[in-house]
Amino acid sequence: MGIDNVAIKTFNSSGAQSVCRANEADETKLIESQFLTKCTTEYINGSGMTHIQGNSALDLSPTTTSQTQTFYLPSDCDAISDVIYTGTTVDQIIKIEVKVGNLVVQTIKPDDIYTRNVTELGVPLSTLTGSTSPVVTATQSFSIPIIGRAKNVRNSFLQAGGTTNAMSLKFTYVSGINSVSAADTSVCVMTHQITKTEKDFLAKNIINRVVNTSQNVTFTVPGLSTDPSLNAVTIDLSSININVSHILFPNSNVTKAELILGNDRTGNIPIGCLSTVHNSEIFSLAGSDKDIPIIKTADSAFSTAGIPFSRLNNKKLILTGGSFAGGSTVSVTACGTQIQTTVGGSISFSS
Repeated sequence: MGIDNVAIKTFNSSGAQSVCRANEADETKLIESQFLTKCTTEYINGSGMTHIQGNSALDLSPTTTSQTQTFYLPSDCDAISDVIYTGTTVDQIIKIEVKVGNLVVQTIKPDDIYTRNVTELGVPLSTLTGSTSPVVTATQSFSIPIIGRAKNVRNSFLQAGGTTNAMSLKFTYVSGINSVSAADTSVCVMTHQITKTEKDFLAKNIINRVVNTSQNVTFTVPGLSTDPSLNAVTIDLSSININVSHILFPNSNVTKAELILGNDRTGNIPIGCLSTVHNSEIFSLAGSDKDIPIIKTADSAFSTAGIPFSRLNNKKLILTGGSFAGGSTVSVTACGTQIQTTVGGSISFSS
């Protein structure tokens, strides 16, 4: 005989089980169970993928300056939950500006792509590391962690109701690589449509939704590369204004990390306590790469119970390690949520 009856046999209406479970009916309540409870009826949505080719060739030879390429995402879809880029490698991109209408709502740096894709998608870090050769020998595909990227449509970017606020992605590339034709770059957009009933409701009401997002701070270590290395750096996080659930940074010989928020501080946390291998699954993340430390500020990744950084004045991250060479950079990615408000045909974001 199996053990599938043991839990029921040993249940005695007390202890931890009884808080959320029962074995006898309460006549004052409807019977609800995983087998008998009727599912919640929700409006259906349609999902699909749209491919957008690059609109211009890129002259990225060593004699040119950095160049840009803009992808205009579909304006006739109601929601967007993911964008997959195919083209140059991550380290050949300087930044990606996510624009809603004419407003830049997010600036994504290469380290944001590294750290978020490793921790959220479980992508091995090695597959995202681009070649340092000045010649493009192959293309690379990766998901862009845009505002509203989510595993379900609940936290996706809602474009419906924002009639003049279509999303676009402006890529800025480094120089020093061979020319790239328009055919070598493209994006594939995961799009969704909603029902007429929902659209009619959008047109008449103010809609507030939670979307997943991130913001980046890049700190340049003072001094020249020939200067003696610093043992610790203090990174100002004052530009971060989202509701933060966790903070990511590449492990650059860091041995302790300390987060200061207002008058509170974590104290020095050994890097071993922050490794992804100890903090991923229980924190609702997928990664297991030890090179991406995670400082948790909420109960789970992208939780709305994160810390609203916009309400704090003193926000700093102190990283202690073996060496921080002068002139080098340290990139920090703050992940969390924002409120997307749709009203009167316009879209805005707030913490």
